[in-house]
Amino acid sequence: MTRKEGVHSTVRKIDSTMWALTKTLQRFGVPKGLGQPLNKTKNAVGDLVSHLEMTERRS
Repeated sequence: MTRKEGVHSTVRKIDSTMWALTKTLQRFGVPKGLGQPLNKTKNAVGDLVSHLEMTERRS
């Protein structure tokens, strides 16, 4: 496995976990007071994914 495959695999795992969380929250709703922290978490994960992809492209 090359280094690139490892990064893409990690990104796919992170992305699929966030997708599962989003689908669960859509199904059951967001508990009161957690809307803003969840949005911040989603944005942070998106930033992490894009950072990993850009770092890998530079390598």
